[in-house]
Amino acid sequence: MRTILLRPLLALALALAACGSDAPRPPAPVAPAEGLDFAFVDVAAEAGYTLRNRTGRDGRKEFILEAMPPGIGVGDFDGDGWMDMFCPNGNDIRTYDRKTRKATLVSEDPPRDELYWNERGRFVPGAKAAGLDDPGWSFGTVVGDMDNDGDPDIFLCNWGTNRLYRNEGGRKFKEIAAEAGVLGSEHGWHTGACLFDFDRDGDLDLYVCRYADMYAYFDDTSQVTIDADGRLHGRSCDWKKLKVYCGPTGLVPQNDILYRNLLVETGSLRFEDVSDSVGIVLPYDARSATASSAGPFYGFQPVSFDIDGDRWPDLFVANDSVANLVWMNEGGKRFANRAMEMGAAVSQDDFQAQASMGVGVGDLNMDGLLDLTITEFSHDQFNLLVSERLPNGVTVFNEKAARSGLRELTFQKLGWGALLQDFDLDGDPDVFYSCGHVYPEVDDPIFKDQHTPYRQTNLLLLNRDPKRLRIEDVSARAGPGLRVQKSSRAAVAIDFDNDGDVDIATTELNEPPCLLRCDVAARTPRHWLAVRLRGRPGAGIPLDPAGAVVRVRAKDLVATRILLLGSSFLSSEDPRLHFGLGEHPKADAVEVTWPDGKTTTVRDVEAGRILDISYPADE
Repeated sequence: MRTILLRPLLALALALAACGSDAPRPPAPVAPAEGLDFAFVDVAAEAGYTLRNRTGRDGRKEFILEAMPPGIGVGDFDGDGWMDMFCPNGNDIRTYDRKTRKATLVSEDPPRDELYWNERGRFVPGAKAAGLDDPGWSFGTVVGDMDNDGDPDIFLCNWGTNRLYRNEGGRKFKEIAAEAGVLGSEHGWHTGACLFDFDRDGDLDLYVCRYADMYAYFDDTSQVTIDADGRLHGRSCDWKKLKVYCGPTGLVPQNDILYRNLLVETGSLRFEDVSDSVGIVLPYDARSATASSAGPFYGFQPVSFDIDGDRWPDLFVANDSVANLVWMNEGGKRFANRAMEMGAAVSQDDFQAQASMGVGVGDLNMDGLLDLTITEFSHDQFNLLVSERLPNGVTVFNEKAARSGLRELTFQKLGWGALLQDFDLDGDPDVFYSCGHVYPEVDDPIFKDQHTPYRQTNLLLLNRDPKRLRIEDVSARAGPGLRVQKSSRAAVAIDFDNDGDVDIATTELNEPPCLLRCDVAARTPRHWLAVRLRGRPGAGIPLDPAGAVVRVRAKDLVATRILLLGSSFLSSEDPRLHFGLGEHPKADAVEVTWPDGKTTTVRDVEAGRILDISYPADE
């Protein structure tokens, strides 16, 4: 029996959280399996993370709207050094009136969004008191300091009008979407979002993905019937000899939205819709509702980083069942889609569009360039797109799913959240995918030979050899938390107990969530370092400097991370960048490349700490 030792900070946090509380204690760490130095344990119930997702009807899905639970937003909303979680919730359509085009949601005991305050490793609900318990039908969320006042704000994507919660301090938020100009449309299905400073003026702009016009679908009498009580019933479609809900192809797709932040110009948090002027609005035509669409698209998750190294932040957008997008930033004025020539639009195997859901960004092969992993539908492969900078300066993505073994590992899975994090703290990024099917019908006995159940285990892949992209599936051995079977959706990286390793929070379809605590064994030296970045708006760098790149050097180890505000699936992760240092007790250098290209270097940094680095003051 191996002895597992809690780090002192974690032990103190758990002891303080348990004092004077009737809540059950979180499970003790379990012994890792042979060949592993860590294990995951689900501590959601004990830690107080209990929000049961409500998305449509339990066990029955008649519309695609009912298959997509919300994401998670992570941020230190009260500034106490512990990461809190904002958790949107879904809803259900009770009635629909075609004359008024009004959908009535559940009103008795309606599902509501929740905010969990992190009280030193335990979560305490507080959405109502904070002004965040919206009863609408929510999907994605993104967290960032949009008004540059020192605390993170929250943008919420809804089916219907959106919400923007400005952090007022004192654990209070004010909803300002209408006055800030980011409501979206009443009939819009807003899914995922990201924050980035596309014009490099010192404030965070907002990209919002949209999916499809469900009202047009509900109004189509050939697709949907309405019973005497006003309840909707959708026509079934055929998928692999099963009768399932229809979509997304056939539904009317909606254009994404880019909101430019006017904070610098006006002094107040206001946005203007610049989608048309920057070139991201695409005309609807006869192909738009098909897999060969040239736009609009069924958008899920955008991520922003400088893909080509020209100091202007670009965008990758994961789209469902149609081509993905790579919006290349042309000097902060316009965007051009280069996804096809860069190898990121469709499958590189058969050049067909895939059903892309979530996106993870990281340097998988440790060459200093940022790569992509994308989750897909079942009976397809997830993607591992490794970036390459050609001699002429052009960046392309090369598919490595087959070479790395990812194709075989993911073919029967249906994936959503995608995380690239160093879970075993050995210095290189590993991969986590949250998985679960959309069709309850796959559990029918006639489908059992497909080995694709509705409730699935999640996937954890260790990066055993970054240079040769050798990955190992350790899901079955990495602790009881990885053996849970649910229909999972969102996943975020969050060091909720501040012990230096990366934990995982997930959402589940119509079920309570999971909080997978990572326990690294003390028997093997596994050092860590976390970096928190602060910009300088007066110098043109937002206080939350989205797109800043951090490189940590320790002897022969060089690890690269980027600050993303909006990633995985409909979510926003822990803004602190976590690095595993392996056996190295310190980092020789921590190098920050800010969005404007300036660099900051901190040398001889002891491991086991959270390092704050600010944009340099004017000399």
